[in-house]
Amino acid sequence: MKIWVYACLYCVTAAVFPAHADTGVVAAADKNRRCDDMFQFAGTGKSRSAGDVQFTTATDGSAPWRASPQYPAVLRVGIWGDSHTASGSFVDAVLQAWGFPVEGARVGHVQPAIGLPGVRLGIARTCLSKGWNLNFAYRSSLQEAGFTSTLVKLKSQSSDDVVVLDFVGSEGAPAPQWLNLYLDKPDPEATLVLGISINGGPEAAPHVLEGEVHALQVMPETEIRAVRLRLIAGQLAITGLEPVYRNAPKLVFDLFSTPGAQSKGWSNPKIKPIAAHYDLVIFQYGTNEAPSDSYQPETYAVALRKELRQFRAAYPKSRCVLIGPPDRIGLAPADKKIDYPLRHQSISRVQATVSAEFRCEYWDWQKAMGGPKSIAAWAKRAEPWAQEDWMHLTTRGYIESARLFAAAIPRPTVRTK
Repeated sequence: MKIWVYACLYCVTAAVFPAHADTGVVAAADKNRRCDDMFQFAGTGKSRSAGDVQFTTATDGSAPWRASPQYPAVLRVGIWGDSHTASGSFVDAVLQAWGFPVEGARVGHVQPAIGLPGVRLGIARTCLSKGWNLNFAYRSSLQEAGFTSTLVKLKSQSSDDVVVLDFVGSEGAPAPQWLNLYLDKPDPEATLVLGISINGGPEAAPHVLEGEVHALQVMPETEIRAVRLRLIAGQLAITGLEPVYRNAPKLVFDLFSTPGAQSKGWSNPKIKPIAAHYDLVIFQYGTNEAPSDSYQPETYAVALRKELRQFRAAYPKSRCVLIGPPDRIGLAPADKKIDYPLRHQSISRVQATVSAEFRCEYWDWQKAMGGPKSIAAWAKRAEPWAQEDWMHLTTRGYIESARLFAAAIPRPTVRTK
């Protein structure tokens, strides 16, 4: 089996969090054994060559980087936000309410938030060894380079750390033809050495990356059911994943939301978009801005303008929708006295004003629920629409919210590229 790997220059701190175990994610307590077991199992049923693996590498931009298909007739939607959209419940219900078949939707780009609870990645199963950490743009210095539009880095400097991606899983999901791996080398002068295996097969000869490299293109002769990436030497930050499939999807929907996220991740001027185009971009924040002791409407408006300026610079031709925070009554910490219903209302009013300045539509989630303190009624329904924390919604609540959203925001269409 041959695998071509192309490395390229831009083809298209902060608190650091450990990667956690979650449904579909295996945290390898004994370094790599369980990840390797999963990788071997994921590759079963497909022919695997034990021969040498061929690598073709370029770091000067001269490599024949294969452009990803753009699917000009396929709708592309990207959403950035917090826990309210990260799990995918709201997203699925919006697609259904708009009349799009969920089973025909597919991710185009994947945030590397592997192991983070409450996040849907669009990959059947994943596995990490213990040395990986997650780094988020909203918690990072504005001067920190290396972030892409996923706003997340998966980082390690521990030799033999592995990450395994099982694209097919037990449900028999489609397998991509190739994989674009976006990465950051914290020190461009340092050498980075990686080992890559495909479909449960043997690891190829070590792949050495020198200089400034920001992406790898992994193209085997067969489809990729599973891939195993091992850090042999150096420091690595994975900043995005792009599985590329043979057949066109009915819809591309990229989800870049993470629990706890704030829109200030977009204030970093060094963010590099990895997706060239979306027909619709959704900007959903506000809940995690509310607890700030220093919150003032005027200050928040200034910050939001900066963030939306960066966001719209990345996607200037896309239709844009801002979604405000849902209602909340959840108790504040003992040392804080925050009237959350009124705070969320204030944030929503600022967002409604500022969004128009950047040619974005606005949907007031709190108002759609019934206004300040409406979450109490949602929580007290026979089948609750809000969780007991009176901040997050239940699956049924997100479905109802999606119905209200889809009724207010017209169904998107493919725009001229």
